[in-house]
Amino acid sequence: MLTFPNLKYHQMAYVTTDLDEALRRLDAAFGFTKFHVMNTVDNPSHPNQPALKIALVRTADTEFEVIEPLGFNDAVYSDPLPKDGSFAMLFHHIGVTVHGTLEDFEEYRAGIDTEAHPIVVDGWAEDKVRWFYTDERATVGHYIEHCWFSPEIVALMNSWVPRLTSKRESA
Repeated sequence: MLTFPNLKYHQMAYVTTDLDEALRRLDAAFGFTKFHVMNTVDNPSHPNQPALKIALVRTADTEFEVIEPLGFNDAVYSDPLPKDGSFAMLFHHIGVTVHGTLEDFEEYRAGIDTEAHPIVVDGWAEDKVRWFYTDERATVGHYIEHCWFSPEIVALMNSWVPRLTSKRESA
C-alpha cells in the first residue's frame, strides 16, 4: 500500500475540541500565523460529508491540518477527543497523495487489503478529489488518509493554503 509508485507523504493532521484555541496555541508555540479555514457544513462535497471545521497551512513543505468535528457523521474525528468540554488537540492522521490520474488512484485503492487496512472514511468531490482513511491504529497508532487531487484542485489549494517560510527564506 505505502509503496505505490508516485505516492507521496503530504500532511500531518490533528483533531481538536476548539479550533480557535488550537490555532492560538499553534501561533504562540510555532509562529503559525496564517491558516486557510473552511467549514464542510457550508460546502459539503457529498451527502455523507462529515461536519468539520478545518484549518490548513504549509510549513516545512508539509501540510499541517487541524480539524474540529461539528457533530454530524464525525465519529472518526470526535471519538478520540474528551467529552467533558475540556480543550484537547490530538494527533490524528498522516496524509499521503497518489500523484497521477484518477485511474492511478483507483488502481491504488483497488490494491488495498481492506481486511488488514479497514476503510473508515470515504470521500470525494466530483471528479476532482478522492480520499479515504484506513484505520492503522493497531499498527502505527493513527489513521492514514489516502488522497488524489486533480491538477485544478492542486492549483486551487496552492492559492488558498498559506505557505509559511522563515525570514531567512523570504529575504
